[in-house]
Amino acid sequence: MEKTIDEQLAGLRSTLQRQRGLNFVTVLIAVVALCVSYMRLAGVNATFDTVNCKTWNVIDDNGTARITATTSADGASAMAWLGKDGKPRIGATIAADDSASLVFADKDGMPRIGASTSADGNGGISLFGNDGKPRIGATIAADGNTGMTLFDKDMNLRMSAGTFANGNAGMTWFDKDGNSRITASTAADSTVTLPTTDLKLKP
Repeated sequence: MEKTIDEQLAGLRSTLQRQRGLNFVTVLIAVVALCVSYMRLAGVNATFDTVNCKTWNVIDDNGTARITATTSADGASAMAWLGKDGKPRIGATIAADDSASLVFADKDGMPRIGASTSADGNGGISLFGNDGKPRIGATIAADGNTGMTLFDKDMNLRMSAGTFANGNAGMTWFDKDGNSRITASTAADSTVTLPTTDLKLKP
C-alpha cells in the first residue's frame, strides 16, 4: 500500500535527523583529523621542500603548518588547510566506509558549512551558526527523495520540506516545542492538502 504524504513527510524527517547526525559526525571526524595531523607535525623538527610519506605537511616561511594530509591504517584519509594562526579552515576526509565529507570553518576554526556523501548514495549539506550549532540541512537520498530542514538557535526543528520520487511534495511547520502545527502538501495527481483547523489554537 502506498504511503500517505503525511507518512512520507514523517519518514523524511526521520531521514533528515539521521543525515544531520551523519553530517555532525563527519564534521567531528574532519576536525579530529585536522588536530591529529597538526599534532603529528608538531613532533617534526626538520624542514623539507617535498615529503613523500603517509603524513604530508606544507609549511609557510614562518614554519607554520598550512596544509596537511594523512592516511590511517583503516583506509581513511584526510587533508586540511590551516590559517596563519594554525586554526583549521578547510578539511576533507574519506572514511573507511567510503563516505566522504568537506568542511569549511570560520576564522575561529568553528565549522560553518559541511557537505557529505554516504556509502549508500545519500548526500547532504549542513549550515552551522557561529556557535557551531546546525541551522539548515539539505539532503538527497539514493532513491530520489529530497528534503530540507531549518532549526532555530536552540537547535529545535521549526520547518521541514520534501519532495518524493512518486511525485508528492509537502512542508511542515513546528512550534518551539517540536509540535507539528501546519502541514501543506501536493500529490502527484495535483490534489492539494491544506490545514483545516484553526491555526491560532494551541495543540
